[in-house]
Formats: sequence, structure tokens, C-alpha cells
Amino acid sequence: MAQELMAEMESIATDRPDQTETPAVLPFKFFQLETGFNVESQTNVYTFVHPTMLWKVGIFKSTELRLITEISTTKDTVDKYRTGLSPIEIGFKTAICEARKARPKISFIAHLAIPYLSTKNRRTAYFAPNFRFTLEHTLKKNISLGYNLGMEWTGESPHPSFIYTIVNGFDVSEKVYLYYEFFGDIPIKEISTHTFDAGLAYLIKQNQQIDISAGFQLYPFVKGWYVSLGYSFRIPK
Repeated sequence: MAQELMAEMESIATDRPDQTETPAVLPFKFFQLETGFNVESQTNVYTFVHPTMLWKVGIFKSTELRLITEISTTKDTVDKYRTGLSPIEIGFKTAICEARKARPKISFIAHLAIPYLSTKNRRTAYFAPNFRFTLEHTLKKNISLGYNLGMEWTGESPHPSFIYTIVNGFDVSEKVYLYYEFFGDIPIKEISTHTFDAGLAYLIKQNQQIDISAGFQLYPFVKGWYVSLGYSFRIPK
């Protein structure tokens, strides 16, 4: 009961807007929904995500169950539109340890994207697992350093990619959080990609947050970019 009352008084902790997942785990019996609307461009192919949704529920003291759904529309170079539901991802996040001196706070996240839980025009050839370790250091009272390391499969190939993220975050005030970040993937069989992004989150209430972020691809430079808006809430407060 004491832990639940403490969780109610703490501000919402989300995995958005940055690509670096937080090691914070949703408290037992709590529910949280994180939504995002994105516009992405890659070599003149536009993708509109409307929306991506991360559903969370605390099922144990240190573990949350996760479900990711994403509906998107792609506009190709001949102005043809294609809308569909991407394979639904089912997974979990579990806490490993709390921060202590130089040791960061650490959690482990894993998902599995299931091809048959999608529309036919978004169906992948393979099941697509992904996992990552998420770590976070508190450098000062209002400055944090987070990073993720892991692997993922796209579902279009049996070969995985190594993934990394690193983010530097700043609590400008009790309600405003700013960050900048580098992230990328290193496929075994293809060329790697590396991206920079930045954004901010605003705490409406202890259990509600809005965010905005934008980024562009650094390497290979193909004029790839994205912009995202998001809203998240947690119940109970």
C-alpha cells in the first residue's frame, strides 16, 4: 500500500518522446497509455503514423506487460497511399537494479511482433523479436544520461540488427523536460543508419504528459527526417 501511495504522488514516467526507453517500471495494478502521431520521410517516401500506441499495465511489483499497436499510411513516389496495421508487438519490461553510486538504474525490455496480428499489406515474412537493456545515470539533480543496447529483427529478414541509443536529458522545471539524443542500428547484412533527434515533454498533471520531438538521419545522409507529437496518461493518478 505504501508503494502504491508513493507511485500515485510521483510524476508519470514515459518511454517517449525519445527513442531511449526509460528503466522506470509501471507500478503494480497501474495502467498507462502512450500515444504518438508521426510524420516521417525517407527518400521521398512519406509515412504518417496515426497513431502508435504503447499500452502498459503493472502486473508485478517490478514488471509491466506491454502491447504496441501502430496504424500508418505510406505515400510513395507516385502518390499512391497504403494504410494498414503493423504487426502487434507483445512484451514486458522488468527492473534489474536501482541506481547506486556509479551503478546506473537498469531494466530489461523484450517484445515479439506477430505477423498474423496485422493487416495483409503490413504483414511481415517472419516473427520479429527485439530486446534491449535500458540504463540511466543521474548526473545532477536535474540532468540525466540514459542509454539502451540491444538487438532487433525487422520481420523482413532472418538477420538481426544491433541497436543503440544515448540521450542527455534536462529537467528545466518541475513540468518541462528537454533532451537531445543519438540512436541507430547496425545490421549484420546491410548498411548501418545513425540518427539525431531532440524534443521536449510537458507535464500537464502528475499523470498526464504531452510531448513534441523531431529528428533527422545523419548517416547515410538521405534527407530522412521525422516529427512527432504525443500524449500520455496513467491511471490511477
